[in-house]
Amino acid sequence: MAKVTVVRILGWAVALVAVVVVALSPRFGRAEPTADYRPPVPADALANGCYPLPAGLRFDFPYQVRSDADVATPRPHRRLVLQYDERDAATVRRMLDAELSAAGLPAGAAVVTPLDGVPAGSIVRGTVVLTLPRVADQRPADPTCADPASTKRTAAP
Repeated sequence: MAKVTVVRILGWAVALVAVVVVALSPRFGRAEPTADYRPPVPADALANGCYPLPAGLRFDFPYQVRSDADVATPRPHRRLVLQYDERDAATVRRMLDAELSAAGLPAGAAVVTPLDGVPAGSIVRGTVVLTLPRVADQRPADPTCADPASTKRTAAP
């Protein structure tokens, strides 16, 4: 009989502990439901002000920055790699030539390469590799400028 009472008491104790844990669990690391399950998206790497484009240079076509790095050899320069969207290579080339000229840079500063085998409805159509003058971090104390996800800065290739 004593054995049955001990088992019953232990059963009630375990049940009581389980109820207390469930009741208190929201206070110990459970996520707050916010209905916002998307992570924050960083600003455009060229618009955040950390490593701006040369004066007068802007892009009038849709793009994403894939990488941005300073290259030391054979001559120091900045290598900026973009993917262009919704335009064909000839249109992007024509737009880039005008934009580079307006900024005082040579047309040869950009290499436009269309992606092979891209279906007509695809958004990303090709890659642009730009050789630009180096630029220093304009806001070194800003944590955004130290975040590679925000600036797309990578080690030199």
